[in-house]
Formats: sequence, C-alpha cells, structure tokens
Amino acid sequence: MEALMKVYRVAVTEIYRKVVSVEALSEREAHQRAWDTWNNTEIILDENDFEGAENAAKAVREKMMESGDFAQVILSRDQYTPEYEIDFDREKLALNGLSSVTAAAAVSAAMSGSVGSYFREDGDEYNIRVRYAPEFRTSTEDIENIVIYNTQGRGIKVRDLGQIVESKVPPTIQRKNRERYISATGIVARGKALSEAVATTEAIMEENPLPPEFAWRIGGDYENQQEMFSDLTLLLLLIIILVYMVMASQFESFLGPLVIMVSIPFAFVGVALGNMVSSMAVGMMSMVGIMILMGIVVKNGIVLIDYTILCQERGMAVRDASVTAARSRLRPILMTTLTTVLGMLPMALGRGEGSELWNGLGVTVAWGLSISTVITLIIIPVLYSGIIERKERRKVKKAAK
Repeated sequence: MEALMKVYRVAVTEIYRKVVSVEALSEREAHQRAWDTWNNTEIILDENDFEGAENAAKAVREKMMESGDFAQVILSRDQYTPEYEIDFDREKLALNGLSSVTAAAAVSAAMSGSVGSYFREDGDEYNIRVRYAPEFRTSTEDIENIVIYNTQGRGIKVRDLGQIVESKVPPTIQRKNRERYISATGIVARGKALSEAVATTEAIMEENPLPPEFAWRIGGDYENQQEMFSDLTLLLLLIIILVYMVMASQFESFLGPLVIMVSIPFAFVGVALGNMVSSMAVGMMSMVGIMILMGIVVKNGIVLIDYTILCQERGMAVRDASVTAARSRLRPILMTTLTTVLGMLPMALGRGEGSELWNGLGVTVAWGLSISTVITLIIIPVLYSGIIERKERRKVKKAAK
C-alpha cells in the first residue's frame, strides 16, 4: 500500500469556485429544438477504467463534432466539482495513537457536524447539530487547525497528521445494471434526421474501435424511439384487427371488409410519398397520424361497398351495382376527404414556433388520406366486382354439375 492513504474527502465549495464556460446553443435554436420530436443521440460507454473511459468519450466527442451532423456534443462527466482532500500520513497517525477512521470522523464532525442531542417541542423532535462556527471553517488554514483528540486526551492538529490537496471529482457517477458508464450526448444539427446522426455515430465507432475492455451502445432519443415504435407497431396491428372485426360484424360477411382493408396499404404509400416530398422523417406524431388514418381510410370503402350491396339487393348485377355506387357516392367521398385534407394543411405547412411537432401529423394524414381515397374509388369497386363475379361463376358451375 502507498505510504499516504486517502481516507477522507472534504468538499469546500465556499473556498474554491471555478467558472466553467460551456458551449451552448443560441436561445432561439434551443427554444425551437425543445419542440423537435427526436433531437439527440447518446453513446453509452460501459467503463471499468475511470480515466480511460473519459479519454475514450472525449475522443468520440471530437469525432462526432467533426462529422457535422451534431450541433453540440455533451459529456455526462464534463464538468468536475473542485474539492479538497486530506491525505493522512499513516505513520503520523500511528505515532499519535490515532486511526484513519478516528481522524476522518473528527474532521467530519468539525465541518459537517454531529448530532449531540435533541430538542423536543409539542411532540416534534429536532436534531441539535454541533460543529465549528462558520468563521472557523471557511479556509484551508481553518481545516489545518482542526484539532483531533487521541485516546490520551491530547489534541493534534490536522496539519501535523497530513496535508490538504486540491482535486476535482465528477458531480455524479452514473450506473446502470450496477455498471459504471459515461455518455456522450449529441444534439442533432438542424436539417439532419436522427437516423442520419445514428448512422454517422455507428460509422465513427466502427472506424475508431474502442479498447476491448470497453463496451458501447447507442441510447438517448434513439433508444426511446425504437421502444416507442415497437409499442406503436403492436398497437397498429391491434387497431387493424379491431377495425376488421367491427366491419365483419356489421356486414355479416368476411369478404366485404377484406376488400375494404385493401385501402390501408395504400395509405402507407401516401405517408411515404408525403415524407419524401416534404423531406421529413417518421417521428412520434407521424405514428399518431398513421393510427388516425386506420380509422379514416376505411370510411370511404365502407360507404362504397355498403351502397354496392344495397344496389345488389335491389336486383342489380354486381358490375352495374359497383358503377352506380361509385357514381352516387363520389361526391360525399370527395367532400369528406377534402374537408379533412384542407383541415390538415395548416398543420402540414405551418412554419411558426412549435410547427416541427405538428408537421408530421398533418403531412401523414393529408397524404395518406388523399392517396387511399384515389385508390378506394378505383381499385375497391373493381376488386369487389371481380371477386363477386368469380364467386357467382363458381356457383353456376357447381349447379350445372
């Protein structure tokens, strides 16, 4: 063991204060970014070596800043807290009949205090803390003059037992699954998508591999996004199943609802086209818009197929019924679609503060509904009449046999 042993740390923030300049975003940009759905990616380094992990994280930060995909990269342990440590000399402690535990407890009692008694009033109990007066614990000289008494009752000052050294420590040590880690959080630059920033980060980590004792993974908003997308995907499947079950119970048939559900995939095509045209990435509000579409896009198909079935019940052939239903329901379908799309245009085209949050919802609903409506008016009648005519031909063949 070393001759000098660090047994106690005393943080004296009143003695030493240091102003740390931190690179920050402008006030306007920070305000706008507060509305962005996903705006940062985080590299998490699992560490065994405290100093080595910090050096690796700093190297990663430099590479991320050089890529141009990040406006700012912040280390989780970038700002260290200054403090003073008392290094006790074990030999001096032994010569004076003291132990490291006794010395540490005495300094702690002098600086932070110890509960000497209690004050009770009206059923409440208050601690009476005993410690040095403020004027006797405001400088390093005051710490050196703290008197520690040994078992013989002799007082020894701290300066005679060790020395005070200045050091810096991280304000917190982050842990996950009982493992220490340090993170480098990169704020995505304006005009860049989170997926682009993640791809850049992965390329950086592959081109600059870390030592084998370190493990890394991508967290932050990217990790939250993946978790949310998996949950929303499951929710989307449940919505589709429920919509189909409701239509099947109302139509008392499995065929009609199945034809109507064909319009749903084309809604996804519209969403993809809308995001491509507007240069937007799929975010949380886009997923909310997709779930809204699941209930809207089938509405036009329901109106069309329902009237087609009504015409068939009146004695019309399936092809004539499909044409009649398409002509009769064209106007209400276009009116409802236009009112919905026009209502979403302010959301899709807005450029004010907070518009980044709603643009995805407006673009998703407007484009998805528009494309699915066109497909509904063309594909649904053709598909339905073709299936019914084929079904009728089979019945005729079976009857002929």
